[in-house]
Amino acid sequence: MPIYHFHVDNGEFTPDPNGIELPDLAAARTEAVRAAGQIINDSNQSFWEHMTPWIMNVTDGDDQLLFTLQFGAKVPSGRARYIPSTHQPDGGAET
Repeated sequence: MPIYHFHVDNGEFTPDPNGIELPDLAAARTEAVRAAGQIINDSNQSFWEHMTPWIMNVTDGDDQLLFTLQFGAKVPSGRARYIPSTHQPDGGAET
């Protein structure tokens, strides 16, 4: 089974020297999302105080970059309203 490495930079770089064996790229993507959620959960309050994106670079056993996840939080500095966009990114019609 291939080995995948999940390197995290959340202001402090944490390499994944050992990686984990997973059956395929789809499983690595699932694991990356699961691990990102766990990292956010384990960070407690620091995730909300750290306003720059956290990055996870996923590589194979030969250090080839396969994909990157970015995740972060943005807290408005004052009162803000959420106004959803009516723009359809795929060019489709509004419903």
